[in-house]
Amino acid sequence: MLSYKFSRTLIAVFVLLFFSVATVVWFYIGGAQSSYVISPEEFQFRYVDDTPMGGDTQGRVYTSEIGDVVLECVLGSAYRWSFCEVAISLSPSVTRGIDLGNYHSMIIESGYKAPAPDERLRVYLRNFNEAYSTKEDPVSMKFNGIEYNPTEEVSEIVLPLNSFQVLSWWISDLDVPLEHAGPDMSNISLIEIATGSAPILGKHELIIKSVRFEGMMVTEAGLFRSLTFIWLFTATILLAVKYVQSRRVYDLERRRANRLKAINTALKQQSETLSIMATTDALTGLRNRMDIYRELEKALASTNGQDCTALCLDIDHFKKINDTYGHDMGDRLLKSTAEVLRESVSSSDVIVRWGGEEFVIFCPNRNLAQASFLAEKIRFAFETMDWPHQADLTCSVGVSSMREGSIAAMIADADDALYRAKQSGRNRVEVFAESFIAAV
Repeated sequence: MLSYKFSRTLIAVFVLLFFSVATVVWFYIGGAQSSYVISPEEFQFRYVDDTPMGGDTQGRVYTSEIGDVVLECVLGSAYRWSFCEVAISLSPSVTRGIDLGNYHSMIIESGYKAPAPDERLRVYLRNFNEAYSTKEDPVSMKFNGIEYNPTEEVSEIVLPLNSFQVLSWWISDLDVPLEHAGPDMSNISLIEIATGSAPILGKHELIIKSVRFEGMMVTEAGLFRSLTFIWLFTATILLAVKYVQSRRVYDLERRRANRLKAINTALKQQSETLSIMATTDALTGLRNRMDIYRELEKALASTNGQDCTALCLDIDHFKKINDTYGHDMGDRLLKSTAEVLRESVSSSDVIVRWGGEEFVIFCPNRNLAQASFLAEKIRFAFETMDWPHQADLTCSVGVSSMREGSIAAMIADADDALYRAKQSGRNRVEVFAESFIAAV
């Protein structure tokens, strides 16, 4: 009987394992890819130009015999910022658009002829959000925009959605609050493809063969979260069935079960204690490097990593202090350093003893300027601290920000900046040069 039950459980595990492997293979060969096509048969393509603003541009939008959408216009000079465009309505009401959150690229297959070479086109993905938009004012729909160089011959142009930016004049004119100033692709109800910001007057012709959005039906993280949930759910069901089947045995051995429960509780407490010890520096009580990357990924997930920075701090001449005062005094200074850092940072910052006299502070919610200010604050605290060895103690700090989404690269940048601080005389703060340029 037990062998039969075990066989059923084993079969369920093998079936689930096969399903999981097949799902992962399906995902990585492109099964989760999604394409959203904007076609003239399904959506309305309209012509818009500068005539409502007093301009004299003339043109039209029509569908050719082979199904291409063609924009033709002659830009006039009556309006200072003359333009013409194709406006694509994605829904009957501007309040109900499409969510492009799971898409990564907009692909336009088109050809563009202009009076002069190297003329550019603008693309706007207009988003409606009740926090800043109204149906009565079309300008209140957010301008997620990008400008690019098309080709004269028909070809595909890939526009990454993460390259779209919100127009600064729109933010300024509507006095949009900071939390809504970034790109928003959650409710796109209008697409506009227009002549460039400084077009040459004359005849312009844009032939659009296709417009589509490429993305994923499910993200990699979402896929593995779902598989994890399925495994946990299946395991729960199997355990529940096994519990029901074994209840009679458990009733007969209640005393033994209670004893085992007590042992399991003790082991769980011991496991939690060991887990804390494994990730905590015994001397300072700070986090150590063990498993810190996974914790940082969780912290960055809630902030999208937009303002993540890191500080690498090293106590100056610490070896000389150990040689002069002994390692016991060195340990006391490390403990005091930990207290200085705790008092200087905020609750969202993560302090890690990286090794020896080196510490790393991760700041998921600070930009480069704020992190530099924190570094100076800590450096000054070192200078004014009454240290246990009754002598001065200084530190050098390197500061960097997130680059290319890599935590390891950010730490390496901060370490490079720390090296420059050491080379420049110690007791100073250095900011990684590329990070500083990017921030500006």
